Amino acid sequence: MALLLFIARQKMHIMKLFTTLGFASMLLLSACTTYLTPYTSSTQSKTNFGEEQLKKVQFYLEGDITLYRDVTNSELEIASGEIKMVDGKQVEQIIIKSGTPGVIVKAENRDTFLVSFDADGSFLRFGVNKDYNGKYTLMAKKWEGRVGIVDYAGKEYKSTPESIYAYLSVNMEKINNTTVESKEAGGRTIE
Repeated sequence: MALLLFIARQKMHIMKLFTTLGFASMLLLSACTTYLTPYTSSTQSKTNFGEEQLKKVQFYLEGDITLYRDVTNSELEIASGEIKMVDGKQVEQIIIKSGTPGVIVKAENRDTFLVSFDADGSFLRFGVNKDYNGKYTLMAKKWEGRVGIVDYAGKEYKSTPESIYAYLSVNMEKINNTTVESKEAGGRTIE
């Protein structure tokens, strides 16, 4: 009986040890994780960044964007996409995964940015979506339901319906750590 009691106590100590180690591991991992925040019209108003400052901010894509277009036989040489057969048609598909870093190549105005996720400089247009809490979401030149018609790398593509939910995010900790040098004038009196 004493042996069973001893074993039960040892099991309890081991469980407490694993629980403590698990909790400590979670804290350590969460301390190393970068927390991204949606970039919104409110964020833009607070930071008041101009185009040159925006070009220095590392943006990230939240949500996947998938672009596709039909390809003719004369266009089969594809540089940055992949060719798939869909319903007997050849389709070029470009996937930009959630978490992909991107940079602003041009701020058309305070509400519309051209963002590149690819080293070749190809870009997509993002703009303030008032229906999506002011987040900067994928903008299309035309919408057919939830499918957007967009220009990318000089060609016209369609976006999948899920792409409508993709938006830009930033590491606000890095933005908030921006230092501003300021000096307060002491004033001057007549001598």
